[in-house]
Amino acid sequence: MRFLRTLLLALRIVAELWGLNHVRWALGRRYGAAASRLYTRQARRFVGFAQRMGGLTIKVGQFLSVRIDLLPQEYITALAELQDALPAVPTRQIVAVIEKELKRPLRQIFATFDDTALAAASLGQVHRATLPDGTAVVVKVLRPGIEELVATDLKTLRVLLRLLDKLIDLGRYVEVAGLEADFTATFSDELDYVTEAQHAETFQRNLLLNPYVDIPQIYWERSTRRVLTMEYMPGIRIDDVAGLDAAGVDRGQLAQRLAGLFFHMVLQDGFFHADPHPGNVFVRPDGVIQLIDFGMTGTVTPQARADYASLVLGLVRRDAPAIVRAMRQLGFLGPGADVHRLTELIGPYIDTIVGDVAGLYTGRSILDSMMSGTTQLKIDAGTLAQLQEFIFTQPIVLPGQTTFLGKALITVIGLCLRLDPGLDLLATAAPYVTQGTDLMSWLTQVVGDGRRLGADLLPAGRRLIGALRDLDDGTMEANLSQLIDRRIEAAQRRQTKYLTRVIVLVAGVLAVLIRRSRH
Repeated sequence: MRFLRTLLLALRIVAELWGLNHVRWALGRRYGAAASRLYTRQARRFVGFAQRMGGLTIKVGQFLSVRIDLLPQEYITALAELQDALPAVPTRQIVAVIEKELKRPLRQIFATFDDTALAAASLGQVHRATLPDGTAVVVKVLRPGIEELVATDLKTLRVLLRLLDKLIDLGRYVEVAGLEADFTATFSDELDYVTEAQHAETFQRNLLLNPYVDIPQIYWERSTRRVLTMEYMPGIRIDDVAGLDAAGVDRGQLAQRLAGLFFHMVLQDGFFHADPHPGNVFVRPDGVIQLIDFGMTGTVTPQARADYASLVLGLVRRDAPAIVRAMRQLGFLGPGADVHRLTELIGPYIDTIVGDVAGLYTGRSILDSMMSGTTQLKIDAGTLAQLQEFIFTQPIVLPGQTTFLGKALITVIGLCLRLDPGLDLLATAAPYVTQGTDLMSWLTQVVGDGRRLGADLLPAGRRLIGALRDLDDGTMEANLSQLIDRRIEAAQRRQTKYLTRVIVLVAGVLAVLIRRSRH
């Protein structure tokens, strides 16, 4: 029944859009108003359906709610409701899951457990608790029966994608197989908290040297596939502008750090947080970004990272041929696309296009703006008409592997521009594709930062000596892991986190130099 209801709703939406498109000529100037009314009705209908059905339907709605590049504003506004808290599962059901998974009574697992849910999401629910030693934690628990619902919804999604491919040739615009694989893999990962915990620790390692980001510690002895216990990190929601201002956080600096964090994850690590909506990004009063919820992540292959770097460099240098080449390498331009024509069309307007990136983020569909001729870009009507024709007639495809990357990018851009409307996103991205390899100048800067924390140098120096002693006997990796764990677990040493990172970095560099000198 769930499968059939979802399928019928989707078919109804497709039929309504098909019908509107086929009477467009008859409506004339009334088309815009008619389309807006239809979009609003459809969006409201979907939101009500998703709230009743729960499961993956809400996740899909949340995914679409930030795709201003794909959907009209009416959809974006209505679907935003799905980002808010959902009705909580009764606490007794949550406790039953915890006790079954950890095979102990709740009172033996946690000293305290808050009956009121801290957050209730589509797949899981979060409660505050304390460990027997008084450590504050949050406990994330899968909703009872959610696995069966997601399995049904994934089946429905696969059927819908294939049906749309046959009805409207969806494959012309989207790599259907890749899109299906992305949704299946990503949402399946969200049902396994062991995988999510591993993701969190991967981010801890990747971002070890970034002093402006904090990742919660995982308590493995109180975690399973369906229960996840992690460090409680109170903070200010990143979209709470009034709260950030009251705390004295520099919003311009915060926007730069957030954008830089995302570019670092994508362009350097190739592993990124794929769901950075405001409920998953918090800020400490000292401006440190706190990332939580690592169920949705994405990977970028080394080749794709190189191609994205080429795209960013092309944008920075206003190089139209390089931009088009990178788009083709990334798969946005399919075989047979007239790359020379696209280069000719955008070449004279590169400064306008690049300079008005913030202007594109208007809260409405970018594609809809382009096709309706209402884009804010200063492009003459003739060229805009030719771009519209190019979009319709050329093989422009959304590669499957960009599904969640695009969502994350749009979300981060929106957050950054809300924090600082004047942020130069390309200038923020440029260092991650052009930074040099001058080790000594970089090391000098890092050591200089560490020197300002000289009061803490002596105790940290003992760690450095121990780390160097372990280099030759192969225990460096183990000791480094223990060092990170101790640093995170010891709340009283939080203020020395950056210095620890500096010391670890210096230890690694010295080790390389020592080994080279031996040869």
